[in-house]
Amino acid sequence: MHDSLSFTVFDPLRDAPEMCSICESNPPVFHYEFLANESSDPQKGFCCRFCAVKLLGKLERAESQEWAEEEAALRADDQDVSGFRQRRLATFSGKRN
Repeated sequence: MHDSLSFTVFDPLRDAPEMCSICESNPPVFHYEFLANESSDPQKGFCCRFCAVKLLGKLERAESQEWAEEEAALRADDQDVSGFRQRRLATFSGKRN
């Protein structure tokens, strides 16, 4: 299972609380659902645009870590990882894990 994140819009006159359910200080813009690999229950709620960016960053870090672990497993099997490594670094802006 992989981490997943989804955003949807909502009717602000009917469906949402007045404040972001993450930071509790800004009005929400999206309804979100975040499912972490290690959790069976998704986090759900309404978030502001700032928290939406943070959730997306959390998902990116998890995916970057998975790619790094895959690269390490391939390297341990004595496989050429140069193409994979180049793609991973380009995809994640040169982050090293």
